[in-house]
Amino acid sequence: MLTPPKDSTIINVCVIPSDEVGAECVKISQSLRSNGTAFILDGKSKFAHMTVFMARFANSKIPNILNATEKALKNTRSFLCEHTGYFMTSGRYLEVSYRRSEQFMALHEGLINSLKNYRINPGQPFEEGYFTPYTKEQRKNAEETGYDLAYNLYRPHITLTRYKEGQVPEVFPAFPQVKLSFNLNRVCVYKADDNGAVYERLAEFVI
Repeated sequence: MLTPPKDSTIINVCVIPSDEVGAECVKISQSLRSNGTAFILDGKSKFAHMTVFMARFANSKIPNILNATEKALKNTRSFLCEHTGYFMTSGRYLEVSYRRSEQFMALHEGLINSLKNYRINPGQPFEEGYFTPYTKEQRKNAEETGYDLAYNLYRPHITLTRYKEGQVPEVFPAFPQVKLSFNLNRVCVYKADDNGAVYERLAEFVI
């Protein structure tokens, strides 16, 4: 597998939930803490966010990314991000799930169309650490957009934790009966590490 160039960065364009929902997600994540969890949310360095599009870009393209994101969001209107349940992925991530509504898909596809042409290595994507190895459909998406979980594979979600290899609980955790739906009002652009975890905010756009 090729090593991504040092002058490149994974960029994560994500929805930030309301303060109340973000705090509830942190509380739930904290309750899952165990020797088997790789991380939990703390509301500071690891906080609740919902990826809409993520890909690797040359650092020199970051100004283009910010301008293109602002233009893509210009006609976006607030809509309900509807909580539908919880999901454990094959990659051992435990997530809060949200409805894949028409509005969500329009936001997702609009950002893809605005940003994909700036990505590094188009057509020959790197297999990033946050989800490898790629399935056939993931690779196709990554080749076309830079994001392996695009289009039909896209699912709006907030990650609560990831379990270590062999440490996924046999019994699904019991979750409190809390409302985690919220109205979209903030989209942020972050730098992300090789695992897809955001660490440096580059821009915030109010919807």
